[in-house]
Amino acid sequence: MVEEGMVNGGDSGYAGEKASTALKLPHSVLTVEGLAVEEAIPAWRESMDVFYDVRLRKKADDPFRFRAEAFHFGSIVLTSYSCVAQSFDRSRARIGRDGLDHLTLQICLKGSHGRPDAGSAGHAGPGDLIVSDLAQAQATVTTDFDSLNLTVPRSVLAPLLRQPDEQNLRVISGNVPLLALLRNHLLGLYEGARSMSLQDAEAVVRPTVDLAAAAINAAVTDENAASVQLALTGDIRRHVSDHILDPNLTAETIAAAYGISTRKLYYLFEPYGGFSSYVQEEKLRRCRTELVDPEQRHRSIAEIAESYGFSHRKSFVRAFRRSFGMTPREMRILAAEGRSLFKQHREGVDMWHWIRELR
Repeated sequence: MVEEGMVNGGDSGYAGEKASTALKLPHSVLTVEGLAVEEAIPAWRESMDVFYDVRLRKKADDPFRFRAEAFHFGSIVLTSYSCVAQSFDRSRARIGRDGLDHLTLQICLKGSHGRPDAGSAGHAGPGDLIVSDLAQAQATVTTDFDSLNLTVPRSVLAPLLRQPDEQNLRVISGNVPLLALLRNHLLGLYEGARSMSLQDAEAVVRPTVDLAAAAINAAVTDENAASVQLALTGDIRRHVSDHILDPNLTAETIAAAYGISTRKLYYLFEPYGGFSSYVQEEKLRRCRTELVDPEQRHRSIAEIAESYGFSHRKSFVRAFRRSFGMTPREMRILAAEGRSLFKQHREGVDMWHWIRELR
């Protein structure tokens, strides 16, 4: 595997050259160009094995291509990906090991990508979008394909989405007007990224995330839903996120702060399973984040749980297992194992490190 064009990235773990344009965006290219097939396929599999179990859908001696070019915009990563037909899997165990809590929006440029058991309607074709929730198990297959991928931390994108936890492997038609705008925006962003400065990047992140949320919401929101209602719900969700540790965070205090009735608040949060359920899930996600954070290893599971209001161990473990498919202890052990494996296999600074460190 060869890595090219590292900008602001330091020394690479692969063969390649180091650029030194200090004000440019960090830039990474992984490619198997120039390698024989018997070398290229293992190199590709080792690279992808950081986050996915991958398999080729062609014979090993068939022509092979793989190229991934990424630009790091600070709180988002934009990647151009090109490869032959393959399958991607993310199991519960792998999710526990890498601790990722991001959403990847993949614009399909050539070929198709979708669930193996879905018909053509469940596959993204040229121009379409498929959403991948990296905190949820998934299995997909592709034809030979090219794509443009935007990876965003859940904490950045989810507060803007009407149904943030219902997006995994959702396919949105490229004919949706807002998606067409997003597609053209990302293509332009990718084309201009090489000449952008870090200051330029900071300026485009917020509009990019807002446009991504608008494209997703337009595809899943009821036709008659009022935009002001969406905006109000989003504002309340951001308030919940900012005050999640406040013991006085209740439906009554939220309703009073926004000048609405508790009945109205409950109505706004019906798509999330109810207000109480939403707050609990947000607290569980925060616990998960701290359990997999190496800087929080000195804190016990009970201490982390209690800081988010989970005072009863058994009920916390039950709720955690229901949300993430494993106990808090299992999650912490897998995360430690994943960090060790990641450190062994990825010594350089590249797109996988950037994605892993997004917050």
